[in-house]
Amino acid sequence: MKRQATYLFLMLLLASACNRYDSDGYRFENSIYLDVSSHSQNQPATFGNNIPEFNKDMKVTMAYPSDRDINATISVDKSLVDAFNGRNGTSYEMLPDQYFDFKAVEVSIPAGRTMSESVSIKFKGLMGDGEEQTGAMDIDNTYLLPVRLTSSDIDVMGNAGVAYYLVRRSSAITVAAQLTDNWINFPTLDQPGPQSDAFNGLTAMTYEALIYIDRFDLENDFGACNISSVMGVEQYLLMRIGDTNFERQQIQFDGSGGGTSFGKFPESDASKKLYEGRWYHVACTYDYETRIARVYVDGKIQSEGKELGSAAGGINLAQRALGEDEAYQFFIGKSYNDYRPLQGKIAEARVWSVARTPEQIWENMYRIENPKDDPTLIGYWKFNEGKGNVIKDYSQYGNDGEAQYDLVWPDGIEIPEINKKEE
Repeated sequence: MKRQATYLFLMLLLASACNRYDSDGYRFENSIYLDVSSHSQNQPATFGNNIPEFNKDMKVTMAYPSDRDINATISVDKSLVDAFNGRNGTSYEMLPDQYFDFKAVEVSIPAGRTMSESVSIKFKGLMGDGEEQTGAMDIDNTYLLPVRLTSSDIDVMGNAGVAYYLVRRSSAITVAAQLTDNWINFPTLDQPGPQSDAFNGLTAMTYEALIYIDRFDLENDFGACNISSVMGVEQYLLMRIGDTNFERQQIQFDGSGGGTSFGKFPESDASKKLYEGRWYHVACTYDYETRIARVYVDGKIQSEGKELGSAAGGINLAQRALGEDEAYQFFIGKSYNDYRPLQGKIAEARVWSVARTPEQIWENMYRIENPKDDPTLIGYWKFNEGKGNVIKDYSQYGNDGEAQYDLVWPDGIEIPEINKKEE
């Protein structure tokens, strides 16, 4: 597969350098393929159980331009189901006709170009009919929809002429935002008013989020990189991964600011590392009254410190709203500067004005029911938009987030709910 991807990349470079076909400039036969299959034939089509329909798009692409129009057909090929199952040791059924709308489509790549117009597969009727959801697709069952590219004008490039859509209506979270080299700002928290008031004068707090680390950077354009920022306020109250002279892949709760004054917690411990390529629920709590700080990973206490900090003043997470114009701000995915990003994906980020109990953390890792009814939930960003750059706050305070740069919303998200696996 890596060899095929490299081959396609080289051909695309050649195509981008030319505006029209010149046979003397190429040493291989031209061919077409499905853009979605350029790296893998398997196309995840996982969606939430409250989505009635959605589309998947594809285009037909050529290695380099031709001096004539190229015509091709994209169609569903049910005969590929048995071949897929036999090769992969699966037993997926063909997606029933009632759940998709896609007939054989004729496409054309005009002379001098390398790409067709976009073609859409519409997945429909997923929630069934009426309140009883009669005829809804089964939850947590994967179906297969294979499509094939054919043409009488030109060769089709091997495996890249077939796409297997793995269609799954999931009970899990299926949308998250990619925060690679990006972060979330909160303009309303920097202005006086009831929205920012909710983040100031706290005597206890909780940060929590679902995160997926794609990579732990060790260096970047700034130099050495030893921190991945999750959420909070730099040099005040911050949940992050790593630090100077600290385990690079361990959660650190930095309460160095005057609001808590418990410093950096816990001590470095290589046995507490997080790893790339999997979802974690992470949380940090602090309470003035008990003077207990806790770090949670996957709903369980990973570190606990007692008799920490002081009860002087209050915790102020929106300090600029109090007139401290030079104060550090509350972010998701950023802290001191632009060079400490999360480098991964995020969902279900929350801030509370109480220290949530171990039972509350474990039972509610993946969703909060009726969030506007709880005044102690002062920020709740599900990251379930699936498009755009504004992240809605589902708490009653309405501090919507804004991405610094255009957000990427990756396909194929499905966050396993580990708290359902224990009795």
